[in-house]
Amino acid sequence: MIGYCLFIAAVSIAIATISYPGFARAKRWPVGTILAADASIPKIVAFIAIAWALAKAFFVFQWWSPLMILPLGWLLAVALTLTLKRNTQALAILGAFPAYLLIVLYESEQRPLGFLNAFF
Repeated sequence: MIGYCLFIAAVSIAIATISYPGFARAKRWPVGTILAADASIPKIVAFIAIAWALAKAFFVFQWWSPLMILPLGWLLAVALTLTLKRNTQALAILGAFPAYLLIVLYESEQRPLGFLNAFF
């Protein structure tokens, strides 16, 4: 269960990273220079995190897991953006890299942080 939560959280942060500039322009919120660029590093990392999460969920969990993770991540991203408003871009920039690392490190329900479980 913790695996699904990690994957949904990572996908939602990644989707918020990618979608914030368009959403912010429509609401007349400020957009930082890092997220304003079409091919910025956080957006590229977020796109890779989404693809990696969906592919890994397909192999680690059930085959239908990506069909559940993507819509729930999308809904959580919209909820985060509407709740945090202007502060979403800080979460997006700072959260894209840890989200990617959580997806890469995930092994199983018994070892959700991979080799880092030895330290916790």
